[in-house]
Amino acid sequence: MSLSLINSLKSGLSLIIKFITLILLIIIILPLPAYAQPSGTITGNVVSSQNTPLPGVNVFLANTNLGAVSDSEGDFKITRIPYGSYILTARFIGYNTYEKEIFISGNETIKVNIVLTEQPVKLEGIVVTESRSDETAGMLGSLTNKFIQRNPATVTGELLRNVSGVDAVRRGPTGLDPVVRGMRETEVGTYVDGTRYFPGGAARMDSPLSHYDPMGINHIQVIKGPYALTWGAGNLTAIRVESPPLPLSNSGLLHGKFISGYQTNIGAGLIGAVLTGNAGNFSYYITASWREGNNYTSGNGTEVPAGFHSREIRAKLGFNLSSSSSIIVSGGYQKQNDLDYPGRLLDARYFNVYNFNARYKLSQNSGTLRNLEIMGYINNVDHFMDNNGKPTALPDSNRMPPFPLLIDIETAANVKGGKLSAELQPDKMWKIELGADLYSVNRDARRNISRRDNGMPILTGDIVWPDATITDAGVYTKVVHPLGSIFNAIGTIRLDYVSANANTASDFFLQNVSADLNSTEVNLNGALIFEAYLNRNWIISLGFGTAVRTADASERYSDRFPSSKAQMSAEFMGNPALNPERSNQVDLWIESNYERFSLNFNFFARRVNDYITLNSTDFPKKLPLSPPTVFQYVNGEADFWGFEAAGVFSIIPSVSLQLTAAYLWGENTTINEPLLGITPFRFDAGLRYQSPDNLFYIEGVVHSVSSQDRVAVTLGETPSDTYITADIKSSITLMEQFQLSIGVLNLTDVNYANHLNAKNPFTGERVPEPGRVFYSSISFLF
Repeated sequence: MSLSLINSLKSGLSLIIKFITLILLIIIILPLPAYAQPSGTITGNVVSSQNTPLPGVNVFLANTNLGAVSDSEGDFKITRIPYGSYILTARFIGYNTYEKEIFISGNETIKVNIVLTEQPVKLEGIVVTESRSDETAGMLGSLTNKFIQRNPATVTGELLRNVSGVDAVRRGPTGLDPVVRGMRETEVGTYVDGTRYFPGGAARMDSPLSHYDPMGINHIQVIKGPYALTWGAGNLTAIRVESPPLPLSNSGLLHGKFISGYQTNIGAGLIGAVLTGNAGNFSYYITASWREGNNYTSGNGTEVPAGFHSREIRAKLGFNLSSSSSIIVSGGYQKQNDLDYPGRLLDARYFNVYNFNARYKLSQNSGTLRNLEIMGYINNVDHFMDNNGKPTALPDSNRMPPFPLLIDIETAANVKGGKLSAELQPDKMWKIELGADLYSVNRDARRNISRRDNGMPILTGDIVWPDATITDAGVYTKVVHPLGSIFNAIGTIRLDYVSANANTASDFFLQNVSADLNSTEVNLNGALIFEAYLNRNWIISLGFGTAVRTADASERYSDRFPSSKAQMSAEFMGNPALNPERSNQVDLWIESNYERFSLNFNFFARRVNDYITLNSTDFPKKLPLSPPTVFQYVNGEADFWGFEAAGVFSIIPSVSLQLTAAYLWGENTTINEPLLGITPFRFDAGLRYQSPDNLFYIEGVVHSVSSQDRVAVTLGETPSDTYITADIKSSITLMEQFQLSIGVLNLTDVNYANHLNAKNPFTGERVPEPGRVFYSSISFLF
């Protein structure tokens, strides 16, 4: 590791010690709350099929932080469980995983006796990045509902920055685009309840997940490699967002939650509501949210444009056809308007997002066919942006041209797709999943430029996306099979057929790049994972995978338009002859779980063949304001390697220490230069107090990020400095129905910019992160 990395750790050590001391003092002097139990309790006993008590079994509610470890007699108890539907899960090495649906309706105690059968555990291969410890998994591969609801994120990208090995590019207040181990944009497959999401703005003004409010999220899972082949096509890495499950039968006709929150500095307000209920075979879930934000100040007092308005409503309806089958229909609408983008040449006037999803599900506990799912969806984004309020909207005698410009772009991204999957279990030793999926994304965008002073047109109907359509149809097979008493193997193979075409292109493009706008591909993908369960405390896994991503519409067809793959405002030309990227990756996972501590380590190495990068050309620039050199998308080669590590140590039953670290290295081997957007080394240390009754918690976290000197100079990237920030977060439950969350982010008001953040095209400086932010939110359950 570099000297700057070591120095950053040393410089942060004093702050970490002082910060942990402060949290300990708060824990010691703070009176513990003493309120009545707000909701339900689950108690029970875990035994083997021979009726022998099993100690040390991890019993928990899936996608939450609620759980327990069975004692020497096999007994367990989970308390303070809020109202709602859950999946009670029991997991122990050498035994089959146990799952049972549980519904908590009030102040009740449910007793569950669990019998675990002695078979090698058949963990899902695509989630091997998750530890058996919920807390460690939350830091390395997933975010639970409780974490999501307690954290003051205005957009999903802010939440994802809490996952080790994941970062996000800030272009504006909502435009935080996730980057997973250096993979970005369409290299990261994005899914919400199975629906494939794509952004609507050219040059990634928006992120796909900026169009799904955090209020409607139950769980986020990140797969950091080519192991999500059953989710869809082109997943070099993948992110899956899941909405809350529908309530179980007999849960009551009407329940819900109201929430209100506010963050200082960024002036972000939230008002939201959730309604859910069940009547007979019918169940529903409805959520609505309203958010707005304003300009914020960075740590040195610089004001950053960050205004936005967002309104969203979503509904999910379910009907049980039988005890094992159901139909679920969901849909949503989001309207965002007047969004500032300091990292872009234009601001967004609006995003209108419509989506619809319908699925049939069959689930059985016996027979060869265990699960069957049929799904279809649409997801459309309409978008308009212009340069109102930007320097180009004003006259400037020192600029060429000196007159004020009116620039606007109208875009549309329309996605439709579907999936068919069946899970078969011929016997206890085999699990087979067969499936087919399809998506088609159409993108169309036109740019207009005129003089503001006299209305004279300069460019009219300039093609950004030429009504381009990319369609991918794929089939896959996944097999899970134990190899002996301690080994498990998971293999997946996938075959995709890709078609890309555009109805038109500019005359310049047709004459100087290519007149052939149509192409097809056949791509083979595969992954193989071996898991070794050494004993009840240790798992070692080894994974190999290869996945293929086809070039997107901008990479294929853009005509001298800005790119999000560089930190400069140059013009970039598409290339229909691009080969698809192929990512070849190997992973090593080491996991351990004891009563007092959990450890998780993941090392990876990746070679990307035909990596889509940029090269300078002799093409003339289109606009006088642009830099002189025009770049074009080309194929090259790239290498990555890195690791993530996490540990949770229980100092005493109610106080835990959490540590995470992540390192990434990347090289564009075609030009022997570091890759763009390589996240610097990061180390986080947190101290958390959780009251025994789960009614109150407070935690402090110190984030230490090293400087980054390995930069892609050719693409305008510049080094970034070391910074250390600290957060304090807390939450308390009052009178069974109220939950109050308060805290402060960037406690010491540090001035810093994330290394990945976009540059302001007019100043050349990275968009800084907000200075100190105080936040609070209160929710009411009924």
